[in-house]
Amino acid sequence: MIRSLGKIVPETSALFICDIQSKFANHIFKFNGVVNQSKYMMRVCNELKVPIIFTEQYPKGLGHTVEDLLKERNENNQSKIFEKTLYSMCTNEVLNHLKQNHKDLKSILITGIETHVCVLQSTLDFLENGYDVHILSDAVSSNNNNDRLIALERMRQSGAFITTTESIIFQLTRDATHKSFKSIVPITKQRRDDLVADPSLSLSKM
Repeated sequence: MIRSLGKIVPETSALFICDIQSKFANHIFKFNGVVNQSKYMMRVCNELKVPIIFTEQYPKGLGHTVEDLLKERNENNQSKIFEKTLYSMCTNEVLNHLKQNHKDLKSILITGIETHVCVLQSTLDFLENGYDVHILSDAVSSNNNNDRLIALERMRQSGAFITTTESIIFQLTRDATHKSFKSIVPITKQRRDDLVADPSLSLSKM
């Protein structure tokens, strides 16, 4: 059996934003960087009409998704929020939603926290269910960077694709003649400018 090459196209992709909730803000390594990268990824997905799935881990106790991300939700794009207690995003409710509403889904793109817990377990479950999983390494984090780094390698060992936000953006567009290219270039430029202005937002070191 030939291993998937991990190519992605908007029509068969979805962005999963894992548990980026307010109560975690002071406990996650470079939390603001995760929010920032996820925000720009959302803007690109909204432009390309790539569905966005949010999960929230026990929001009654841990709060809801941070406002900076919620305000990026676009009514013209398909986005949905699922509450959960399971660490994995791959709950029965989520799987049923995907099977009913996104039957052509092939590629799952993941940002969020924590890399070594919910992101890792989600990745293993989605891989087991036959999806390609792409981890945006500069948009996932943990309580400490060591757990993050070990989890990234663990997911690579299991068959996930470890990539970056910018790489995914340009994979989704593929061609400078893409109809959305002129709308997406300013998004990527602003993202780069943010990282230059505030290097603390960067999670680039792996």
